[in-house]
Amino acid sequence: MIHWFLDPFQSDFSQRAGLVCLMVGVLAPVVGAWISLRRLAYMGDAMSHSLLGGVAIGFAWFGSAAVLPGALVAGIFMAVTIHLLSQNRRIAHDSIIAVVGSGMFAFGVLALSKVDTSVSLTHFLFGQLLTVNTVDLWITVVLTVASLFFVWFKFDDLKFATFDRDHATQLGIRVQRLDAAMLILLAVCVVVCLSTVGTVLTVSLLITPAATSRLFFSRVATITFGAIVVGLTEVVLGFIISYHANMAPGPTITLLTTAVFIAAYIAQFATSDRTYVHHTHEHDHH
Repeated sequence: MIHWFLDPFQSDFSQRAGLVCLMVGVLAPVVGAWISLRRLAYMGDAMSHSLLGGVAIGFAWFGSAAVLPGALVAGIFMAVTIHLLSQNRRIAHDSIIAVVGSGMFAFGVLALSKVDTSVSLTHFLFGQLLTVNTVDLWITVVLTVASLFFVWFKFDDLKFATFDRDHATQLGIRVQRLDAAMLILLAVCVVVCLSTVGTVLTVSLLITPAATSRLFFSRVATITFGAIVVGLTEVVLGFIISYHANMAPGPTITLLTTAVFIAAYIAQFATSDRTYVHHTHEHDHH
């Protein structure tokens, strides 16, 4: 049985893939918990699709080593643009996300089609976990550690700014700046997820573990911790299953996150239903 878990990690490239899985399994749920609490799931989806232009230009100008930096530049550009345009209260926030996101996605599709290369860049749509090189790994490590440190350091400020913006402003918390930082953090997280599940499936890692955790917990700290446990388990187990079943890791991990959420939802619903029936019976007896 132990061999079933260890066999996928025998080679150097699969060990690098495993390390990336571990980092994504922690970072995506941490950021995803805040994205979910701030109701920015749509932003995560739009952001993930908007990185294609950065991927294409980075590859065209500097080669494969510049793919993640190119994606990061595109993500930060989108985050800053949306933050600036959102200052106009006459336009709904989700409308701005749709306009900027669809424009950048269209640019990315055109840029991908014009890149003259024998390497197909479309695998960035669904992840390319087994082609992660040492440079990608170190970029992922730096981005993950920096992002987790930011969330840890700003945890209380994020809570105030998410649940009570007026009170946060009175306390001297720069809410607008924190909003912009959260969008940039989302961009960083999407870039980190790029190698694992690709741009199309990134939102699954961002939102689903956090949503699963929210079924059972209500405090931010416990939601975040629960999301990390769920996300880590899903990413690592999904990678192992994809190895043994000879399937693409990205879609396999995404399917697993969806299956776990559905199972958790049914379990939570059944538990709460039984609790309600039990309390009703007790009330009737009294």
